[in-house]
Amino acid sequence: MTGRPHGVTWRVTGSGGFETAWTEVSGTVLRARGRVVGTVPEPYWMTYELETGDAYVTRRLFVTSDTASGASRSLDLRRDEDGRWTANGEPLPDVTGADDCDLGLSPLTNAMPVLRHGLHTGPGEHDFLMAWVSVPDLTVTPSPQTYTHLEATEHGALVRFTSEDFTADLELDRDGLVVTYPGLAFRSHGPGTERVADQHRHWQETYQAHPDLYGQQPSEPAVHAAITFRKAGARTVLELGAGHGRDALYLARAGFDVTAADFSSAGLGLLRERAEAEGLAERVETLEHDVRDPLPLPDASVDAVHAHMLLSMALSTEEIRALVAEVARVLRPGGVFVYTVRHTGDAHHGMGTSHGDSRYEHGGFTVHFFDRELVDSLAEGWELREVHPFEEGTLPRQLWRVTQTRRPGPGVAP
Repeated sequence: MTGRPHGVTWRVTGSGGFETAWTEVSGTVLRARGRVVGTVPEPYWMTYELETGDAYVTRRLFVTSDTASGASRSLDLRRDEDGRWTANGEPLPDVTGADDCDLGLSPLTNAMPVLRHGLHTGPGEHDFLMAWVSVPDLTVTPSPQTYTHLEATEHGALVRFTSEDFTADLELDRDGLVVTYPGLAFRSHGPGTERVADQHRHWQETYQAHPDLYGQQPSEPAVHAAITFRKAGARTVLELGAGHGRDALYLARAGFDVTAADFSSAGLGLLRERAEAEGLAERVETLEHDVRDPLPLPDASVDAVHAHMLLSMALSTEEIRALVAEVARVLRPGGVFVYTVRHTGDAHHGMGTSHGDSRYEHGGFTVHFFDRELVDSLAEGWELREVHPFEEGTLPRQLWRVTQTRRPGPGVAP
């Protein structure tokens, strides 16, 4: 990002919104301007301008904030050369000595301490005092934080962020900017996200060259899902990662109305041809969709969701969490979600090219391997009914089949 403005957009799951920033580095001076839209803790939008001095030490942060309730605020946060801070001209003695501001729910301001100490390029651990800005109210309070370099990755580094009892392992690009911030945000496009596009091309070519890659028989998880969905009284099913349709067609034959979603148009084309040939066209609807984006379906609009191996693709943990939240949104209360993933006991875990975040590329395919902690965390707010280990393929691959039920919650009609 040195020498010219560089645009970055994050989906900010922590605020239910988005942030776009334009950044520019000249020597060790960072300048940035950005726009933010959020919905948590209330609908708001913000603009900001950030300027640092040498060594990426904050000089000024100017923020404006407007909320749906009509409140409009601005903050002119400044630091002088002696480490004294003011907010709209008023002294802030509690943050005296801090080098950095930290704009709440923004992945941008993690960059300054990382860049100053080269934590995106090599080892180190450093403690900081931050002038933390709460959003959307723009109050400023002191925040002790620690940054620790964990490991280099293909696209940058993994750096651990700690603040009191909160810890997150940040995936950074080579410029020191956040790609994935678990629990807060993930990059919509840019360095570190292109591997998803690579995987898209790989699957397109694979389905075109091998239309019967997985055969025509349904997977074992699809057979289980059909039984489970029928017991739950389901009629409509969304399959994520439908591919060329062996499971979607099986579910349609079993009497369900199926929406088959995949990001491969080649795979979906094969699915439509086979549905037409079997007289199932009225029961199968296809949807070309990248699961990094919100599902284009209304709230509580489907009875059940099936995803065989989709969550184990080249998705980051944060993207997986956002996807499961979308599944919860489109499922009716009491609806069932059956998914499968390869787990860390699999023979390929740790083999091939590491992309960080428990993702490894082997034979052209990138796989995210799950540990049990991740499975349990994805079931928070759900009824976790079963985590069933099984084997598949000739290696054999080691997988978990997870069955969980959507509980009624705030904003969900019973």
